[in-house]
Amino acid sequence: MTIIDKILSHCGINCAECPAYLATQKNDVEEIKKIAKEWSSDNMKFKPEEIYCDGCCKEGRHFSWVDNCDIKKCCTEKELENCAYCDDYICDILKNSLEKDPNAKRNLEEIRKYL
Repeated sequence: MTIIDKILSHCGINCAECPAYLATQKNDVEEIKKIAKEWSSDNMKFKPEEIYCDGCCKEGRHFSWVDNCDIKKCCTEKELENCAYCDDYICDILKNSLEKDPNAKRNLEEIRKYL
């Protein structure tokens, strides 16, 4: 799969690999319930209706946490498609996210090769 075939979030996550995105696109209510349970913790509980997501860079439904995402806020403010296009790449905000998801970093690095 090339970078062109991927549906990327602002931080480089490939939405087409995200369980919430996949379940939403299939309209799989049982899978959405399962994800809500798996992603919940003692500190943060998710209801199934908070899981539906069409991708944070697209119009439509968004995983409930997306509105709190500092990366999304930054990209929106700077009018960037994603962090790969930022002059401050890799900033402190993005660094923490990329440490958790090496695939996201690879996706952003692939875009930067062509800038």
